[in-house]
Amino acid sequence: MTNGEKVAESTAREFFHAKKRKSGGDIDWQARKAAWVASVEALFETIRQFLAAPVKAGDLTISRSPKTVVEEYVGRYEIDELVLQVGNERAVFSPKGINVVGASGRVDLIGERGERTLVVRPGNRWGIVVSRSPDVKVIPFDRVSLLESLKDVMRP
Repeated sequence: MTNGEKVAESTAREFFHAKKRKSGGDIDWQARKAAWVASVEALFETIRQFLAAPVKAGDLTISRSPKTVVEEYVGRYEIDELVLQVGNERAVFSPKGINVVGASGRVDLIGERGERTLVVRPGNRWGIVVSRSPDVKVIPFDRVSLLESLKDVMRP
């Protein structure tokens, strides 16, 4: 092997090592998935607490439904959706995954009148996307923003 070939081989190794590092090759995807699943569980528990009064009054039922998600790098895994049932109407909190730009994960709230996007941000803080254009605007997830989002996606 000539000196030029050795340099090219070394340069190629460095190039591909840097590409792997930038593409997430050094990320512990199983640890990220475990943190994501725990974050979704915490979100669902918070929703249950926020809606405890209507559940106790018999106006709302909350259940779970299994869902399969397939994500690049992470693979296939099972995670639950949270289903709110009011009479014959449903609203579903459906986890989408961890490969999200600007967030650590995404859950869509889907109702008969539309959808809302919830994202988890650093510090395991959940927020609701209220606009995407011209810039993404996220408000904190709390009792008020949950209720407003449910009003937006469910029938009046």
